[in-house]
Amino acid sequence: MSKIIKIIIAIAVFSIAMAFVEAAVVIYLRALYYPSGFSVSPADLKIFPDNVLKIEFWREIATIIMLADVAYLAFARRRGKLLGFLWAFSIWDLFYYLFLFLIIRWPESISTLDVYFLVPRPLIGPVWLPLVIFSITAVMSCALLIKIKIKNN
Repeated sequence: MSKIIKIIIAIAVFSIAMAFVEAAVVIYLRALYYPSGFSVSPADLKIFPDNVLKIEFWREIATIIMLADVAYLAFARRRGKLLGFLWAFSIWDLFYYLFLFLIIRWPESISTLDVYFLVPRPLIGPVWLPLVIFSITAVMSCALLIKIKIKNN
């Protein structure tokens, strides 16, 4: 197995593990703050105390840093680092939704609304959008990483 394939797999394994951790956190938060069910609206987000929202904000920043860091460590050149981050982020996001569905059967459909991020402000939309974007991003970033590595050898 080539070195680039090993790196791509290692980043994917890290990202999948991170996705499980993120899904677990969201499941816990929903159980604590929305025991009767969760719907996406600005009013629903106000249920969180300010200190919890601040923690969530920094948890999201920490997640991005961890995904960026693994790509930074895996590749020497800037383009590889960027593509590695896109690969890591894509795999993380796709598996995040997969774990939510497998564990709590959410989302009910791909048109279900979700809060994508709280950083820099709540970003809300249908689940299908990140699934499409990050499926394409995963395929493209992986293909480009393989192409770059073959070209550089």
